[in-house]
Amino acid sequence: MEDILKGWQAGVAEAGMDSWCSALRQWCDRYSGDEGQCRWMLVPLLWFASQPRRLALELDRADSANKYQAKVVEVLREQFQKLHRDRTKREGSLAICCELLRLYFHIGQAAQCSFLLAAVSQTQGGQKLDMKVLPKSISVTLCYFWGKHCVLDGNVAEAEDKLGFALSCCPPKASRNRQKILTYLVPCRLRKGRFPSRALLKRHGLQHYNGIVRSVVTGNVRLFESEFEEYGARFIQAGTYLIVEKLKLLVFQTLCRQVYAVQASEIESRGKAEHRHKQDLMPYETAFKWQDDCDEDETMCVMANLIYIGAVRGYMSDEHHKIVFSKESAFPPSASWSSKA
Repeated sequence: MEDILKGWQAGVAEAGMDSWCSALRQWCDRYSGDEGQCRWMLVPLLWFASQPRRLALELDRADSANKYQAKVVEVLREQFQKLHRDRTKREGSLAICCELLRLYFHIGQAAQCSFLLAAVSQTQGGQKLDMKVLPKSISVTLCYFWGKHCVLDGNVAEAEDKLGFALSCCPPKASRNRQKILTYLVPCRLRKGRFPSRALLKRHGLQHYNGIVRSVVTGNVRLFESEFEEYGARFIQAGTYLIVEKLKLLVFQTLCRQVYAVQASEIESRGKAEHRHKQDLMPYETAFKWQDDCDEDETMCVMANLIYIGAVRGYMSDEHHKIVFSKESAFPPSASWSSKA
């Protein structure tokens, strides 16, 4: 194709980017017009879609306006819409979708991902989107960016589902890609009560989660605050700041469980085992002041919030200054908490 040659010859220049965009349009036209077995065309399509994006990135390094990448977005969006209308070309439209998602995140337009993901998740010709039948080069990339978007959107359950699939299908030797996936998957699984091993965190360069994990397991609020403050800039850069911040609720639940166990043991030692679920609030106030400098009102607010989101089952009596826990499963697993948590 003539445009490919022009693109190579032009190098890092706007003319070269235009040539690659033209080559992409021509290949999409051929792919769209082929009514036979055209799956072999997907690999070249992925390559054609990535070339103008990479060139635009080089051109925009000298200009913070992202002018060239925005231009490539328009070209990719046009090709996506054309292929998306034909249900037999779904894999091709998803290949273009992956490059669009990559660009949206890079130029700070992650909000645009919602419309794109809503379009690809729609049923086409009675067929739902099945990641398992897609080429892994497409399914892993799509699930990674989809999961990343869910993390930014606060949808932990769907984020874990998409990122978990991406990790399971990502080749073990692709350590860089696995690290990117785990950057978002680790805090999602922590929120669901699944803890990574220290070996896994070390293997993928995610040791900054070691202290966070230890604080959740031990109920050490001060350690959590220290680690969160130290690595806050890193969490902001990755886009995981808010979801990691919410892990503090797990730390509070662990602290409450420990205070509960101590009080329950004391009540049982006095021969009142049947009242072990009825406890004074003062020990909780003492623990929260020691760990997070909370006063009595702040402790009540934190406890009320834990009850509201389902981290604690029970109710508080301000009049009697007591908390009454459920006799069964007073501290439910975090996977069953409210989605608002």
